[in-house]
Amino acid sequence: MSKEKVKLNVIKLALLGDHAVGKTAICSSLMGKEFEENTMSTIGYDKLDIMFKLKNNKEIKVSLYDSAGQERFRSAALQYVKHVQGIIIVFDVTKRTSFDNIEHWLKTIDENFNHPNMILFGNKSDVKKELWTVTDDEIKIAAEKFKLHYFETSAKTKKNINEGFSYLVNISYDKINERDDIIDINDKPKKEEKSGGCFGRKKKDKESDKKKSKKK
Repeated sequence: MSKEKVKLNVIKLALLGDHAVGKTAICSSLMGKEFEENTMSTIGYDKLDIMFKLKNNKEIKVSLYDSAGQERFRSAALQYVKHVQGIIIVFDVTKRTSFDNIEHWLKTIDENFNHPNMILFGNKSDVKKELWTVTDDEIKIAAEKFKLHYFETSAKTKKNINEGFSYLVNISYDKINERDDIIDINDKPKKEEKSGGCFGRKKKDKESDKKKSKKK
């Protein structure tokens, strides 16, 4: 019996990691936006649709999910992003706990996802080295132990953000092709969904909106 092909219109990727490691800022960087120090914490998840040019020069739609890192929002967020093909695990090089929790996130992925492709981002690398709470050797050992392709990133300077994203999209696309799935190429993305996550509105903007609504 021939294998049934699944029509896939989009490659779905998610960012997972502790609270305040820079997931939302990474999303904003991928959109080409300027870095903002103060952004609203993601509640649940936020979604961004973009067109991406693959290494074979074809274009495909990519849906990127920015998920909540706070414990009380994680369960709800995971329900919405569990069918992704790829995951970026993000930790903050200046927050030791976010690095130590990589194993926790891998366990969460194993329990909730169907063997997605994964990479590791060590974010906020623009911060002075003496303020880092994890060493290069420790990161290298962890990446090798967990078999994760590692990118030292900075949402502020945009270091390695596009490179890591491109790597994950392309390996996800290649593995889908290996399974003989059908992928729609040159599919136009829908309009961006308004949210406080990937679209990174400042806190004061949110407060301004609330004041305006009260006046009406």
